[in-house]
Amino acid sequence: MGRFGRAIGLVAAGALAGGALVAGGVALADGLPWSGGDHVSYVKERRSIPAGYLSTNVVCPKGQQAVGGGYAHLGEHDRERPVIAEVNAPSNTSGKPDEVNNAWSFLFMNDKEEPTPIDVYVICAPIGG
Repeated sequence: MGRFGRAIGLVAAGALAGGALVAGGVALADGLPWSGGDHVSYVKERRSIPAGYLSTNVVCPKGQQAVGGGYAHLGEHDRERPVIAEVNAPSNTSGKPDEVNNAWSFLFMNDKEEPTPIDVYVICAPIGG
């Protein structure tokens, strides 16, 4: 991955997201209109990256697919030993290649001795919408 892929911050993708980035966090109106009365939603969870690596994901509610995702690094930034996101991509929890992506997966590398807090996100839309 190049420098761009290693940037630390919040990443949001997908035209269906319809959210607004505000002051380093995500403000996404839960309940945006969608066909059939369904809604675009997002899930945010906090993780702690220990010294070394953390592989994790955030899963959409049942019946929804991942259309975007990202992370927000919390705590101190160290330019000499940064926390690096090696993976920041859609995935599915079934492990089958043809299944709908219902999660957003991450692999973080923490070169520091102390754990580092991070918020991880997935933006979800109804399947087949």
